[in-house]
Parts: sequence; C-alpha cells; structure tokens
Amino acid sequence: MQDLFGVPTRSLAVVLGSVLAVAFVVVGVLVLRQPILLTLGWRNAWRRKGRSALIVLGLMLATAIITSALVTGDTITHTIRSSVTSSLGNTDEMIAVEGAQSSTADMLGAPVPIGYFPQATADQVAAQLADVPHVDATTPAVIEQVAVQDGRSRQNEPQVTVFSPADMRGLGPITSDGRRVSLSDLGPGEVYLDVEAADALDARPGDPLLVLAGSAQSPATVRAVVTFDGGGTTEAGMLAPLGTTQAMLDRPGQVNRVLVSNDGGAFGGERYSSSVVSAATPIVAPYGLEAVPVKSDAIDDADEIGNTFMQLFTTFGTFSISAGLLLIFLIFVMLAAERRGEMGIARAVGMQRRHLVQTFLFEGLIYDVAAAIAGVILGVGVAFAMVSIMSSALDSSSGLSIERSAQTSSIVVGGCIGLLLTLVVVAASAWRVSRLDIVAAIRNLTEPGRRARRLTWLRVALGLLAGLLLAVSGRSSGQVTTFMLGVSLVAISVASLARAAGAPPRPAYTIAGAFLVVWWSLPFGLIRSLVPDASMDFSMWVVAGLMVVLGMSWLIVYNADLLLAGVMALFGRIRSVAPVLKTSIAYPLRSRFRTGITLAMFTLVVFTLVVGSTTTNAFTGAFDDVESYGGGFDVQASTSPFSPVPDMESAVRDVPGLPADAVRDVGAQSVVPVDAAQVGTGQDPVPYVVRGLDDSFLAHTTYGFATMATGYDSAEQVWQALADDPHLAVVDAMVVPRRDNWSFGSIVDLKLSGFHIEDDSFTPVHLGLRDPQTGATVDYTVIGVLKDTASLGMLGISASQQSVSAAFGERAVPTIFDLTLADGVDPAAAARMLESSFLANGMQADAFRDLLSDTISANRTMQRIVLGFMALGLIVGIAALGVISARSVVERRAHIGVMRAIGFQRRMVQSSFLIEASFISLVAIVVGSVLGLVCAHNVIADAATQPTYSGIEFVVPWGEFAGVFVAVYAAAMLATYGPARRAASTYPAEALRYQ
Repeated sequence: MQDLFGVPTRSLAVVLGSVLAVAFVVVGVLVLRQPILLTLGWRNAWRRKGRSALIVLGLMLATAIITSALVTGDTITHTIRSSVTSSLGNTDEMIAVEGAQSSTADMLGAPVPIGYFPQATADQVAAQLADVPHVDATTPAVIEQVAVQDGRSRQNEPQVTVFSPADMRGLGPITSDGRRVSLSDLGPGEVYLDVEAADALDARPGDPLLVLAGSAQSPATVRAVVTFDGGGTTEAGMLAPLGTTQAMLDRPGQVNRVLVSNDGGAFGGERYSSSVVSAATPIVAPYGLEAVPVKSDAIDDADEIGNTFMQLFTTFGTFSISAGLLLIFLIFVMLAAERRGEMGIARAVGMQRRHLVQTFLFEGLIYDVAAAIAGVILGVGVAFAMVSIMSSALDSSSGLSIERSAQTSSIVVGGCIGLLLTLVVVAASAWRVSRLDIVAAIRNLTEPGRRARRLTWLRVALGLLAGLLLAVSGRSSGQVTTFMLGVSLVAISVASLARAAGAPPRPAYTIAGAFLVVWWSLPFGLIRSLVPDASMDFSMWVVAGLMVVLGMSWLIVYNADLLLAGVMALFGRIRSVAPVLKTSIAYPLRSRFRTGITLAMFTLVVFTLVVGSTTTNAFTGAFDDVESYGGGFDVQASTSPFSPVPDMESAVRDVPGLPADAVRDVGAQSVVPVDAAQVGTGQDPVPYVVRGLDDSFLAHTTYGFATMATGYDSAEQVWQALADDPHLAVVDAMVVPRRDNWSFGSIVDLKLSGFHIEDDSFTPVHLGLRDPQTGATVDYTVIGVLKDTASLGMLGISASQQSVSAAFGERAVPTIFDLTLADGVDPAAAARMLESSFLANGMQADAFRDLLSDTISANRTMQRIVLGFMALGLIVGIAALGVISARSVVERRAHIGVMRAIGFQRRMVQSSFLIEASFISLVAIVVGSVLGLVCAHNVIADAATQPTYSGIEFVVPWGEFAGVFVAVYAAAMLATYGPARRAASTYPAEALRYQ
C-alpha cells in the first residue's frame, strides 16, 4: 500500500520512526540522569512474570489491530497489482482507437468493442514511439475474445482471450515445462494455451481446437500449454502469431492495439508512463488513436482499493483500540494502588513526583516494547488469517487469487503508532497516579478530597466553550456527529462544573450519564428535526458508541447500591448464596473507577459487535431479493462485442433443448464508454458508460428507484418516459451524493450535485456526454436514480436504445440481454443451454438468482471477517478481568483471611471471585447488547423510510450473539479461575499475619 489516508506510507514510517527515536532519546537521557529509577521499573516488571505477560497481552491489542489493518491493505493491493502484472506483463501503455480503452467499462464487466485500424498505421506509430525516451519496446498486436471448443474433450470455453503480437521482443518470456518457447516455433494453425485455458477446456498438447469468432470458424492445434505474463487476461488465454489470429478473425492487415513497454521491466516501468504518454500523444493523435497508461491506472486502482480495505478495518477497530487504551490506563492505576505504600514511603524519604512518573514510565516502556513486538506479529497473523478467509469468497466470485504481503513500511507504521499511543497513555496514567497524599498512602487511608483548583475551573470553561462551538458549528453545517458531540461535551462539562462547585458525585454523574444515553439513543428522525440538512457517516457510530458507554458506565457505578439491592432482593433469599453473592458484588461496586473502566471496555466491544451484526444482517436480508436485483428478469447473457447477436428475441426460439415458449421476454442493452459531466456545474468530464435499453427492456423491467424527479410518481412512469422521450435518462445510485454516507470509497468518478438520494423527489439535472472515439455528443435529463439493490449490471447512465443509437451509431450495438422465462423453467439450466447454443458469439449467461447468491455469500463472508476483527477487542475485556482478579487476590488478602476465619469455605471464596468476574462480564454483555440493539434499531428504522430499503426488517441474530458471548464468558471465567483458586488456597492465619 503506497498511501495511508493520503500520506505516503514510507514517508509516514520515517516520520513516526523519527518521533519514536526522539522519545527513546528523551527516555535515555532520563535513564542516564537517574539509572536507579530504571532498575526499580525493571524490577517491578519482572517481579511477577505471569501478571506481566497478562499486561503485555492487553497492551498489544492496539498495535495488533492497526498492523492487521495495514497488512490487509498491503495484501489486497499486492494481490491486485500481481493480477495487473500477470495480465499486462511488461506492457505499460496501449495505443488504441480513441475512447476504445475504457477502464470503467472493464470494471463494470461491460463488453465494449475495440476498434481496428490498419497494421501499416500501427507499424508507423510503433517505429516513431521507439525513439521516445524510456520506451524499451513497441509492437502492433491483436487482443480479442473468442470462443474455443476442444475436439477431444468436447469442452467449451466461451471467453478465451487471444493474444497475438507482431513481435515478442520486450514483452517477456513464454515458457512450457520450464523451457522457453516462442511464437516463431508454431507451425500453421498451431497455438499455445495458457494454464487457465487448458484447465477450462481439459486440453493437452496435440488436441484439435475449433476457434469460433462470430460467423468464422477456424481449426487449430494445441502445440503446448505455456506460462506467460502479459496476455491481456488473468483467465483463459491463447497465444498465436499475428497472421494466424488475423485470419481467424477475418481481419487481414488489421490490428487493434500497439503495445508499449517502458524501461524497468514488469515492475517499475509504469513510473515513466506520464512522460511516455505525453510524448506519444502528438504522434498517435493524427491517426485517431490515443495512448493509455494502462498499467499505472490499474496500479492506482489497486492502491485505492487496498486503502479502502485499510480504512474499513481501521474504522471498525477503533472501538477495540479505545478499549485497549482504557486497559493501559486501568493497569497502571492498579499497579499504583498495589504499590501505594511503597510510593508514599519513597515520597517521604525525598523522592519527587517526577521520579515516580519516571519509574512508572520506565516500567511501562518495558511492557510497551514487548507488547509492540508481540502486537506486530499478531497483527500480521490476524491479517493473513482474514485474507485467507476472504480468498475463498474472492476466488469464486472474481477469480482473484489472494497473495499475502506485508510491507516493511506498514509494519514500521503499525509498530510505531502502537508504541507511541501506549507510551502517551502510560505517561498520562503515570502522572495521574503520582498525585498522592504521602500520609494517606503510607497509612493506607482514603485519599482526602481535593478542592477545585484554578486549572479545574479552566478545564470546565474550555469544555463548555468547545461544546457550544461544536454544537453551533455542527448544526449550521448539518454535521450530526459534530452537533451531538458538542451537546455531549456541554453535558459532561456541566457535570464537572457541579462537582467543582461541591455537588455530590452521584447526582452530578447520574444526570449526565442518563442524558448521554438518551441523547445518543434518539431516533434519527428526531435528530434530523434538530439539525437542518442533517448528514451522517461512520464517525457518528464511533462517537455514539463511546458516549453511550461512558454514560451507562456512570449510571451503573454511581448507583451501585441500587444495583446491589436489586440483586440481593432477587437472590438474597437463598441462604447458601447470599453471603457469597453480597461480597462478590459489593467489592467491584465499591471500586468505582476500576469497575467503571472495566465495564466500559467490555461494554464498548459488545456494543460494537451487536450493532455491526444486527445492521449487516438486516441490510443483507433486504438486499437478498432477486426481483429487485434482477429487475424482473431471470437470466442475463452477454456476448462478445466482436460477434454480437443481431436479433436475440428470434434467436432464442431456436435454442436446442429450450422450448420455443420458454423465454417470454428479451430485453437488450448496449454499452458505450463516454466522458460525462453534469451541465452547469463546471465539472470536468470523467469516464463513464451509457446504456441503451431497448423497448422490450423498458416495457418489462421492474427495477425501482430510490428517488425520482418531480412530476413522477412511480417507476412505471419513469421507464415509460424513457421510451417516449429520447432526451431522458436514469442513473445508478453510486453517482448521487448522500446525506448519510456509510461507505468506504467509491468505484466511480462521476458525481452529481444539487440533490441527495434520500430526497423524496428532485429537480431534474442535466448531463452532457461525449464519445471520446467519435466526438459525438448528447445531453440527457436525469429523472430517476435506481435503488442500491439493483445489480451491478445497471451501473451507468441508462437511456433508450433509440436515443443512444442516434447519438453513437454503430458503437451502440446490443451485447447484453436480459431474459424473462416462463413459469417452471429453471434459469440456471436455461443459462447453460444459451451458452452452448451461442458459443460462437462468446456468450456468458448466468441466472440472476445465482449471481445474487454469489454476491450475498461474498458479503456475508466479509461481514464475518469484520465482526471477527472487532471481536478481538474482547481480548481486552478478558485481560482486564484477569488483571483485576490477580490484583484483587493481593489487595484483599487480609479480607480473605477474615472471611475464612469467620467460616467461609474454600469453595465459597473461589465462588466469590468467579461471581465477581461473572457480574462484570454479564452486566457488560447485557448493557452492551441493549445499547447496541437500540442503536441498530435506529439505523434500520431510518433505512426503512427510504424506498431502497423499504422492506428491511429489524431481526436480532440471537444465534450469533449466543455463540460469541458464551465463548467470551467462558474465556473470562478461565482468566479468573487461576487467581480465584489462589485466593481460595490462602490460609486464614497466613493472611491475617500479612496484615
């Protein structure tokens, strides 16, 4: 991955490494000045190795999450880059008819014809390009899709990419069984097949082939199965001499590309693409050709996709990172509580506060470095595990094979961020715990209350001012997160103001906590009434989770007596349980800060899992509707643009094995790459596609709309308007802005303005289209935006076939066909019959039901990966319970002795500790689930008001939750069992002597 949030990762690695080096230099200077403090910190770290290991386990999570997100981005980027290299090999630029090379059309899987031009022209261009600086090799070539049938195995492959350059020099080697071969070795009618084509056809050397290209049928023989990078595809490919292919395609003396290879080989040559394209443009433009930097464009796309995955996992990992930072703070507060007496004595004999801070800092640095190393290793392992699961979905749906990669810069960035984050929190917590009353610490008394200082009043004032500014700014700009966060800061500051003025903590924090929970649980409809033109994104979810968890933690810890009374009223009548239960719950509720932090950590992660699982299941269920996905059609078929079917409606009546009345309706689409821009906005035209929909498609489709222009009340009216008026069009949902943006990145560059997809209606907007190949232009008025649930086969600007043909002529030849079948006809079987019958046309046919099933399966796989990634945060909660339990055994040693002395049995002491951990984990699970379900319900209820997701339902996936929470609860009990057993083994006399 080259960039991280727009910053080059190598530069970021250098900056972070420098900052970390400066931090270590500062620490080194402090060590040289006070080496005894390092000795004290080192001794404390190694005094209890088991607890130190548990601390490292908790601290490493932030590093692991950040590193895994970066390495996942690296892997996706490297995978796509490798696919690009496999497809293009040494080719860096392609010269083709202007407008023929459309990355947008390729991305959408839309078959677009590539124009041919005289080979003599290609030879002239290649000769002139050879003198351009940094150009290593040039050659005319034909790259085209054909259908192939193996005469021995009787296997068919409708889409095989034939690659035929005039000269292989500079394009890389062709190998077979480890030996280099060349196109000049081929005899008349002989071809090479790559491994993918040989597998698809079950072919082997010597097999007779029949190459089908439209009406032309040419025999061929397999000379060998070869390996070659650069054949124009990562799937089935065939290599043949240029003359042989021109004869097969009936294109004598014609080619459709000139391939250009830069200095630097397969990796690195693209860095010269900008200068090569600039130099090539005046050479090729007079011939109606253009130079396209295909490799650099594809690599840029790979980097963007990798960055999107990185942002996805980083965003979803925010909660776990926050929980991890809370754990760091908790650990050092507990370490300080354990050593409170030592610290008091140290202060009494002359040690300054800064010396205490340095001692904790040195100890924390030991944990920090160990956790960073372990976190990086764990992060790489987690990333590789996630992409392995991901590959199963991608292999089946896209043919993309995952290749693992972990860039050094990403590992350095992940390790440095984890180290620095932990170091900052360690320093902050060390400063906090150093503020102690010497006498109270030595005598183990409660810290005396502190009067509010000027700094306290200043913090409150700044909090109020910041909150008011954020609230006003957010409301005026329509940013819901900013507005709600500002109001929340005001509420928190008011609570702090009340405490500074002497109010008791219980009412102050109870009121503030209740307000935060209610405020962030408001229905979205009510929020929109408070904020004009409200807009939301993923930051809303992150901040909402932090705020509601903070509020609920305050509610619980400052009303502990009520909770304890309720539990005792429910279970206290059971005589054998009452003593154990009361001590188990009373202790954690007495330690408000410690219990509050632990609850917040656990609850935060549970909240994340519940919201994520519930909402993704709801949206996936709403998307799982073949009628909405296929627009009322059952099968979609596409043919090679080189050999289209002129009259598909008549042709399907003669398909062998398919009854004449099996196909009820046939809708046709043409696809033309264009440059498009919204009229009157000053936008630069960007590549996109226009789809021509014939009258049959417009009459029979049931695709619905997320929003329609003013004056249209139904989808039927919109489709009929397109059929009646050649100046009207509809667009897909991706090009329209949203008030609520819950996505990461966009796969299209065209963006409209002036309305939002959530609007009930909009004033029609105008688009200007230009065919880059012919220069033809046309304007359309957009009157509808398709729902998100429409298939990817509807991405683009859709108008009537009549208008698209009038504007773009022969370029608008239908190559995509949507079929409605009669009742009782199996769509999958019909698709296979169509492929077999129209093999010569390179037909690829699929049932919409199967396409949707593959899409849903891939989505569910990604959802499980993301949820599993978020579940890593539960490690923090488990580690926190383990640390608390271990600390409690030491802290309550005298209490344990007294309990044993008055009759508590070993099992009762052990049960007390286990119930204590159960109480915290169960409260966190219950509270996190309730808060998460409220948030998820708000999201789903808001989505249900939009036409796209009108059928969405709020369904709680109890089965998923039960499995996760039972596993987490069992792990928490396991982490607590060891300390609980040690506590139960304490002898009364020994414990009392300890006091």
